[in-house]
Amino acid sequence: MDFREKFLISLMSKRARNTLKLTCEKPYFSFELSNDFSIFLEPSDRDRALTDEKQYLILGESLKLRFYPNGMKLNSQSIREQLFLAGYLLDTFTNPTSSVCFQYPTEPVDVWKFMKMINQRQGSIKSFQYRFEGESSEFASRILDECTEVTDYIWIHRVFSGDFVYTPPRPFKAKKLNFGETSNLFNVEKFMSCRNIYLKRKENSIWPTQTYNSFIQKWMDLSVPLQELSFGTMQESEEYLIMDVLRNLGVMKKIKSEWFELKRRDGSKFFINNNCHILITIYTKQAYLEKVKDDEEELVRPFGDLWA
Repeated sequence: MDFREKFLISLMSKRARNTLKLTCEKPYFSFELSNDFSIFLEPSDRDRALTDEKQYLILGESLKLRFYPNGMKLNSQSIREQLFLAGYLLDTFTNPTSSVCFQYPTEPVDVWKFMKMINQRQGSIKSFQYRFEGESSEFASRILDECTEVTDYIWIHRVFSGDFVYTPPRPFKAKKLNFGETSNLFNVEKFMSCRNIYLKRKENSIWPTQTYNSFIQKWMDLSVPLQELSFGTMQESEEYLIMDVLRNLGVMKKIKSEWFELKRRDGSKFFINNNCHILITIYTKQAYLEKVKDDEEELVRPFGDLWA
């Protein structure tokens, strides 16, 4: 049975819905909120045409839905209807894993409500993405609180104001953390439980030398899960500032094009990739060796495929 058939069976009766809970494999839902609300099962087939829109009665709630072969669409910006439909699916299909993507014009308060709804059901959230064309310190902290259990990837763009300060209630589980166009570093050291952090400074905002120095040195002095730290698209002056901060933390030497080795007094080594004005990434020795191995395998793979 495809997704549509399973969903329609769940509407037949309480007994049919309970049977689905017992027999269906653990699903993976991809929720996408924007001007409408789309739900996909992974891997999704998003290029196929939608069915005609029809009215469906779900636990007394009337919703207009269209179906993909592997998903569905609710043509409504009502967060109440979106929460209701997502909650119904999470309650119908046992122990699902979810990914959520919020696009403009989804408001921060609605993002918070949606994440809270999933967490209240103790659902597993694999990834979280949110792009907002504004700033909202009021709900930014609440949103981040609901993201601590995300397992793989967190991407947040343009939500944090210049005076935003945040301390998580518990360590983040996500392996990768991406803050795009933020005005400050708001206690980024509190996120060192993540393996990979990417930061992009908001245009016209200033991060002083001491801010970079304090954070980078604290990371290098501690034994924490963080293995890779990146600073995105920057002005030339900022690039020089970061490299100067790193030079003051040990002995730096160039080892190949765009690559530098930093050896500290305690003997530990870090490796820096400086892709001029685009990206500076700092790796621990372990992360650097893993990257070198992955790059070598990527080079060999096409030739191996030829002989397969």
